[in-house]
Amino acid sequence: MNSDERQIVRRKRGVLLSASGLERLRGAIADLETQHNNATPYSAEELSSLTAVSPSTIRRLRAAKSGIDQRSLQQIFSALNLDLQESDFQWVDRTDAELAAEELAQPFPAAQTYRYPSGPLPLASPLYIARSPIEELAFQEITQPGCVVRIKAPPQFGKSSLLLRIVHQAQQRDYATALIDLQQLDAAILNDADRFLQWFSATLALRLGVDADPATAWNQLVGSQLSATLFVREQVLRSVNRPVLLAINDLGRLFEHPATAQGFLPLLRSWYEEAGHDDLWQHLRLVVTYSTDSYLPLDINYSPFNIGLPLALPEFTAAQVLELAGLYGLEWSDREADPLLALVGGHPALVHGAIYHLRQELLTFDELLQSASTQGIYQGHLQKLLAAVNQPQLVEPLRSLVMGEGAIALAPMLAYQLEGAGLVKGSAEGWQVRCELYRQYFQHKLFGQTC
Repeated sequence: MNSDERQIVRRKRGVLLSASGLERLRGAIADLETQHNNATPYSAEELSSLTAVSPSTIRRLRAAKSGIDQRSLQQIFSALNLDLQESDFQWVDRTDAELAAEELAQPFPAAQTYRYPSGPLPLASPLYIARSPIEELAFQEITQPGCVVRIKAPPQFGKSSLLLRIVHQAQQRDYATALIDLQQLDAAILNDADRFLQWFSATLALRLGVDADPATAWNQLVGSQLSATLFVREQVLRSVNRPVLLAINDLGRLFEHPATAQGFLPLLRSWYEEAGHDDLWQHLRLVVTYSTDSYLPLDINYSPFNIGLPLALPEFTAAQVLELAGLYGLEWSDREADPLLALVGGHPALVHGAIYHLRQELLTFDELLQSASTQGIYQGHLQKLLAAVNQPQLVEPLRSLVMGEGAIALAPMLAYQLEGAGLVKGSAEGWQVRCELYRQYFQHKLFGQTC
């Protein structure tokens, strides 16, 4: 059999739900109907909206009489918070007629069916672009007792979207999960190290459904750090008594509050080390996200930034740009991907924004490229970036960055500020502006250079 024949055979393979798989699917749908639809059965169209799979595919799947493609089945199960297992389906051959009917039934992707790209992508979103092997490594690591996963990336690179999927994977394994987002915390608590530790302990207990108040367990004689450690171990982990995934989003917010950071960050390191010999601490699996490394003078032996699995989210590749464009129904090639990458450098949010606007036909591709750094679709993003770095002490470093061509050296504090804002990226040679869009905008805004 030649390679072309093998491809034809694979196209005709599909999956059919087993009896147990159909029972699990119906149970999950029934639970969803009870929780969110007043126990009223969902139509195929309503389930299509929830899963981003065509109504006809939903109907065939529920009837369990003809095969569908495995990717659609995986997408449906994921949207319903089910882990697709081999026992849930069996492979079947599909006729050419079935394949043709399925292709016709698939709705043409239309941008108006998707919300404006902003914030984390929901679990059921078909627009999530995996950056293999990042996801696989994270999903595997959280199965290890006492592990730490550190996800670093600039703002709007997809850290929160990945974090949601890691939490979901943990839930599929029946782990207890707690997602704590430091973006939601006000500065008054962040400024007070003792109050922050009590807030963190109380929030962790609340997220895990543990009825315990850290205020009653706090002991000023032993100090806040030991009080927090004893509370988490004895009243939280012991009560839950199963693997716990603790996900902390935007850990970098602590860096602006040195006293709090220097009290809390070594605590995370100590819990990781305790897991080496303590069964209760082995239940804890920690995942943190941040945009830039801490500039704080933490002793290397107490820092949490040199332990566990480090994962850096990369920029989109040309193939991933084409994949996202295809999800929006755009028939792109390198002719479109290359100039967009040359402008925004694979920045996920900037790529996504461009594709969304082009699919909506709000502007042409040439108009997008010509107006991007002046009055184009990125103005809100660029203005926020300017506000974050438009400080007197940054003027000269910014001049060197945007007027020069090569990488330059930056003092640690300046590098921290500029990388944290997402303006620069580092390499072995030094620091440079992240993308041409930023270079053009800052040349014009700060130094009057016409691009």
